[in-house]
Amino acid sequence: MTELGNRLKEAREGKGLSLDEVQSLTKIQKRYLQGIEEGNYTMMPGSFYVRAFIKQYAEAVDLQPDELFEEFANEIPSNHEDQIPSHLSRAQTRKGTSGSSRMFSFLPTFITVIFIVGILAVVYFLAVQLMSEDNDPDAGNGTEESVGIEQQEEVSPAAEEEGDEEQPAEEAEESASEEESAEEPAEPADELSIESGGTDAQTTTYQVSGTEEIEVTIESSSSSWVGITDEDQNELISKQMTQTDNELSFDASEYDWFRIRVGSTSGTEVKINGELVEFGLSTDVNPQNIAIEVEN
Repeated sequence: MTELGNRLKEAREGKGLSLDEVQSLTKIQKRYLQGIEEGNYTMMPGSFYVRAFIKQYAEAVDLQPDELFEEFANEIPSNHEDQIPSHLSRAQTRKGTSGSSRMFSFLPTFITVIFIVGILAVVYFLAVQLMSEDNDPDAGNGTEESVGIEQQEEVSPAAEEEGDEEQPAEEAEESASEEESAEEPAEPADELSIESGGTDAQTTTYQVSGTEEIEVTIESSSSSWVGITDEDQNELISKQMTQTDNELSFDASEYDWFRIRVGSTSGTEVKINGELVEFGLSTDVNPQNIAIEVEN
């Protein structure tokens, strides 16, 4: 057992807490807590998690993490060797391709509109042809033909001008009707809906519906750490956010449920498709979770 582990264990026992109770307070697995007390960090997923877990453990037993980091710096592994998980790079890649996928999603609608306009043009052309045949004086035969010719000769010039004016007016009305049909917009896509399901302990739940694409954006104006896990507690992403690297994007479209855990909520904003989702507790309470349930 290291001196740091011994200090944490004594503080825990001094408060009358068991490892199970500390696990309940910090949401850190018991085997990791026991490894910290024993100074066995090999079981940890990375040195970043070692420091983060020690910080949460210290806060749970009312010790100052910064003082422990300074006093036992030689016992705590550095987090400079940590790398951002491959999930982040894949999420950023999916983000880059999401714009093109949105463009292709509109392609069927555009083709449908062009097809409808083409059909209307053909119908209009046939209608004009039929109207021209109906107005043709040579369409009759026999006696009706001769009567039609005589009547046509007796038509005054003024009547011919009126007839010529009526025909373009009818064609103009039909053209206007076709333009209105062609310009009718496509049916709007489903709108994003985010409803709060309440707050339990450190977790605030939201139900998200009305969208197939879910883009998570996290921005922080101060240093914080962020972790995202799926329903089976598999780690999807983890990141230490700093003053210079203070934004994170994650494509969660393929998940029906995921949880966002933020170490410091003060100055941190979480958005779903650009819409803000708020933490359920005061920013004085850290860490806090946001659970997202996707309803298809």
